[in-house]
Amino acid sequence: MARILAVFFIVSAAVRAYFDWQLANLNETAFEFQPIGQVWFNFDRGSLLGLQPGIERYLSPVIWENAVGPMLLWPMAVALFGIGAFFAAIAIWRAVRKAMA
Repeated sequence: MARILAVFFIVSAAVRAYFDWQLANLNETAFEFQPIGQVWFNFDRGSLLGLQPGIERYLSPVIWENAVGPMLLWPMAVALFGIGAFFAAIAIWRAVRKAMA
């Protein structure tokens, strides 16, 4: 399962990077990765705009200010690749552990 998730997230990161590259070519600007918040806003702005009050009201404003808000500024392609690398590391660790047993 970890291998499948690793492949999924790494392919998703490549697709997102391709879209970012195409956007830069279309706008004739320098290439830059789009942040998670911008991609989410373009996809479904209603859910993103409802996220902040929900987290601040039902959990804590500190969670929004120190965790979720800064994560929305991370580049999406890089974050997806990091998640894919994490799952790949788990798959490798499990394969090595199984081979040693």
